[in-house]
Amino acid sequence: MKNCIFCKIISNEIDSAKIWEDNKFIAILDINPNTKGMNLVLSKEHYSSYAFDLQDDILKDIIIATKKIAKILEKSLKVKRVAMVMEGMGIDHLHIKLYPLYGLKEKFEEIWQKIKSSLRNIMAIYLLN
Repeated sequence: MKNCIFCKIISNEIDSAKIWEDNKFIAILDINPNTKGMNLVLSKEHYSSYAFDLQDDILKDIIIATKKIAKILEKSLKVKRVAMVMEGMGIDHLHIKLYPLYGLKEKFEEIWQKIKSSLRNIMAIYLLN
């Protein structure tokens, strides 16, 4: 696509710090990272960034590529986990954001905040429609 910044990165019109590449995808360091080692996994072909409109094989392929990159990040950055975000926002070109998660303990611990609520109260939100 003519004005897509990710297409320009893929065609080398714009410099990037590639850390991985195959025939369908590349992984680059984010130029404005939220955390050290934040990566973007980009499809080489221009697809919409909205995952739920993608063909199943495209979605499957980017997830498998992303898993490979996450394993590289785990090993090279010595992190236990890597978060994956695919919100479909920002740039309309298929991409996944990878965030190395620092400071996690050796054994996994649930860290989400538990709230006091009943299932009835939670479901009421969805039943209003």
